Amino acid sequence: NQLRDRKDLAITYNTLLRKAVERCSVHPMHIDEVSNRNVIMIEQLDDINLVSPTVDIIISRYCSLIREHSLRKYSAAVQNAINYINTDLTADLSLRALSRQLNINASYLSAIFHKDTGKSLTDYINTLRIKKAGYLLLTTPLPVQVIADEVGIPDYNYFGRLFKRITGISPKKYRAGQLR
Repeated sequence: NQLRDRKDLAITYNTLLRKAVERCSVHPMHIDEVSNRNVIMIEQLDDINLVSPTVDIIISRYCSLIREHSLRKYSAAVQNAINYINTDLTADLSLRALSRQLNINASYLSAIFHKDTGKSLTDYINTLRIKKAGYLLLTTPLPVQVIADEVGIPDYNYFGRLFKRITGISPKKYRAGQLR
């Protein structure tokens, strides 16, 4: 079956690209998500003429993944911190807790994190939390309070103020599509 052969070849490309992205210091959590979506997309193909354009999409996805999530430019300490942060945004991600978890001096972690990323640890974490909250607001019917809990900000009022400070609008307006 030519279609099956081409699908198998596309899956092989996906695996090779996945391995290349791993060498670019992208966390496996991000790679798994993209890789799984790619395989599903390949398996749903029912026309041999769509395999080549699908491989182009896969290549594009992996390139975007490297641009957005490569940690190669960061020191080992910052890579470890970012990987830990990305595993659970609801965890205690205070400087003290993070430095204890990573067995690094808190002052050193704070300084090297700011030097490498250009952001304070708190700003970095808050930005990630609000980005995830925005995604959940647009893709789920979950109440705003539940979303606040899901991203590690259990204080609803603080969540609303932080969301507005980062995005420029309230969570409810964001969900309603009133983006600036």
